[in-house]
Amino acid sequence: MHSECMQNLFLPASVIGGFLALILGPEALGLLLRNFTGDDSFWANGFVTEEIMEIWSELPGLLINVVFATLFIGTVLPNLQRVWDVGGPQLAFGWTLGWGQYVIGLLLAMLILVPFYDMPVWVGTLIEIGFEGGHGTAAGLQGTFEELGFPEAYDLAIGLATVGILTGVIVGIAFVNWGVRKNMQKSSRM
Repeated sequence: MHSECMQNLFLPASVIGGFLALILGPEALGLLLRNFTGDDSFWANGFVTEEIMEIWSELPGLLINVVFATLFIGTVLPNLQRVWDVGGPQLAFGWTLGWGQYVIGLLLAMLILVPFYDMPVWVGTLIEIGFEGGHGTAAGLQGTFEELGFPEAYDLAIGLATVGILTGVIVGIAFVNWGVRKNMQKSSRM
């Protein structure tokens, strides 16, 4: 039953693994066990030790290189006209989303976060960093956030990236399943 649910959602193994690490780590299982064993217990971190967390914290900044280095492996590159025909609308759509995220984020920052929560105005860029940029961009900007005097922005950006990927995958798969049920699929190959 659970396996079939995950298959129907088409959740990537990395997302499922992330959920398992979250549940078995210090923020869920560790928090629960800490109530019974104390803060100094081995079980205070669940099954994910501090050493594992230290290693994992370095991975996003490194693994984003693997993602970009392997993008075109095994792909025959199309000619420029085909790239423009297929990619032009996607480019316009992506820019619209990106600029929209900046505009909405900065408006929220200027109207709510700055006056009521005394946050820097640039915190409005975190929506774009998290959603369009993703985990790798957030990890790459961690040092910048620290230099700007707001290291918590890294955690906010990572949280937004997680919400973005989960929302995109789950809502996207719901649309795919709906489209398949309505027989709306077309084949489009470069």
